[in-house]
Amino acid sequence: DFAQKHNFQANYWRDPRPSAFSRYQESAQLAKWNNEAGFINQTLNDNWAKTSTFVWVLAKDDNMVFPREGEHWAAPDPSAPFDRIIPMKETEWYKQDLFGLKTADLAGKNYFESFEGDHLQFSIEDFTRWLQTHLV
Repeated sequence: DFAQKHNFQANYWRDPRPSAFSRYQESAQLAKWNNEAGFINQTLNDNWAKTSTFVWVLAKDDNMVFPREGEHWAAPDPSAPFDRIIPMKETEWYKQDLFGLKTADLAGKNYFESFEGDHLQFSIEDFTRWLQTHLV
């Protein structure tokens, strides 16, 4: 709790253990953005829907994000959080469309890219290609 209140990066931690979910809902900014905090903020969904293109980039050797597949919206399986990763379409935030991820996917707004390397260590060539391919 202390870390999440005093360290912005800790607000991105989503403890994958089911026993920790209620604490996550109460204290993490991420829970609010994902509409997992026990209430739906329709403004977040409305704003998400206004975006025409999302480019999700996965660093294949990411040592900062767990699981790295989360960069493509995968998540730890609640029944075996440290043994199995479930793909985006099996997550609750997708199936329940908590903030508009499923709606964006069905509308063809999601694009998935990846690169060889660690967290944010992509080349300017990759970055330029992603911009030119999806946003220009």
